[in-house]
Amino acid sequence: MSRTCVCPVALLCRSASLLLFTALGSPLLSQAVSSSGSGAATAQSDTAAIKAMQNIIVHSGGEAAWRETRSAEEAFSVLGPGEKTPQVMLLLDDWSPGTTRYRRKVQGQKSPPTDHNGAASYSTAIGTSQVSVPEFDQARVLVSRLPAAAAEVMLRRSEYVLKISKAQICKGRDICLDVYRTRSSILPPIPEQQWKISAVTGLPITVRYQTSTIGKVAAPVWREVYFLRYAAEDELIVPVSIGMVLGDKPQTWTFVSLKKNPGFDISKFDQEAAQ
Repeated sequence: MSRTCVCPVALLCRSASLLLFTALGSPLLSQAVSSSGSGAATAQSDTAAIKAMQNIIVHSGGEAAWRETRSAEEAFSVLGPGEKTPQVMLLLDDWSPGTTRYRRKVQGQKSPPTDHNGAASYSTAIGTSQVSVPEFDQARVLVSRLPAAAAEVMLRRSEYVLKISKAQICKGRDICLDVYRTRSSILPPIPEQQWKISAVTGLPITVRYQTSTIGKVAAPVWREVYFLRYAAEDELIVPVSIGMVLGDKPQTWTFVSLKKNPGFDISKFDQEAAQ
């Protein structure tokens, strides 16, 4: 399939005018405004932050395209530090309302696919021991590969509060957002996600998000994601070149394929992973 490339975000001029989607009556934006809280007792999102997140969806293929997309099967070529041969990572995501399922598998490895069903935690092997690891919410599952899908999830779910960041350093007219996840009137002390959005394209430049931690950790562990290039795939604009850093371990993710709305067919996914 031919791709329409979007210029590298990190190299774009910072002085261009910000393109904001201002249709306050659009379904997603209206839903986000109401879900962020209508009374003084509820933590509320900033209107400018909501607009910026809505703008990501608009510039990623449009609101209608992402509202109609509720699952995706993706493949990425992943190259880690010191590696010469990339591994193919296969991922199956379902972000239908009320659903947080995802499944992943490194093609060619003997380990079975990992299935996540939205529980509060999951069990994983560390050496010879099984340990419980906190489960990601759906937005953090999606954000590193499909940021527009993560934005759509956060705009329709009431527990996400979006704020224009006062802590991040944002250049020019770019927009910096902090994302909190709460069910009370008081915001958590630190956000779970930090976004930087290009003033030129309206698309994310970088996202930082807290990762699941194993054992006792004094401070949050953050993963940094750099969206280096976007392209059109099946009517959606998605990142096709991604840099990720967790601690001092960088990875390069290169897009291979995308299938929209395959459903959560585990047997079909596992058969493809075994090929």
